[in-house]
Amino acid sequence: MKKILIAILGLSLSATASAAVCHQHLEQGTPSESDQILCRDGYAAGYNYQNKVSDWVAYHITKESVNAFYERSNSFRSDKDVPSSFRVTSSDYSKTGYDRGHLAPSGTMDFTQQSMQQSFLMTNMAPQLPGFNRGGWKALEEKVREWANTYNELYVVSGPIWDGNETYIGNGVYIPSRFYKVILDPAYNEAIAFIVPHRKVSASELASFIVTVDQVEELTNLDFFSELPDDVEEEAENAEWDMW
Repeated sequence: MKKILIAILGLSLSATASAAVCHQHLEQGTPSESDQILCRDGYAAGYNYQNKVSDWVAYHITKESVNAFYERSNSFRSDKDVPSSFRVTSSDYSKTGYDRGHLAPSGTMDFTQQSMQQSFLMTNMAPQLPGFNRGGWKALEEKVREWANTYNELYVVSGPIWDGNETYIGNGVYIPSRFYKVILDPAYNEAIAFIVPHRKVSASELASFIVTVDQVEELTNLDFFSELPDDVEEEAENAEWDMW
């Protein structure tokens, strides 16, 4: 079994410690081992060395956290917890036509200055078309913050979907074909999921991208919310909603 690195502000730990040290972000389960698990104040990420994009970014949010605010820094920087040969730099995106697109959104991570700054680490980025990143994907991030206000507490996982025909930018940063977001309301153990095509997307289209959590798992080979009892997890992941 390959060794998994779990990095917390420069400190590497064993995989068995991941849920304990990643605040509450992995409390409902770690979606996959990935190559390296990175723990931050506002999120945890499973980083993929080959694609140089995280397989998943998981974050626990509350009504209180999404209503706190520190001014956005826009200070994109390499993640020095990642081995240098697998690091992404901001310059990998220069003149490519792609945004440095957040997987854990800075607008949700800004409950402290440090958590906001950590959201700009390149391990939390994926190449995103401007019409995607600044359109429907941003609207979905805002919708999740609205739901946090309504339901008080949520567990969210976001990441890329690959179809095997991807190209890359910069020094081998691969461009996802689609993106997913899955959201769990732990009060009722209800979950909603989205698969969003990587193109210009409008907010009005979001309802048409709703799928089951099971469908996301099939496409990504990830396992979401594995800490739920099996019967509860099965019911939550089979449900397909119109919109919360």
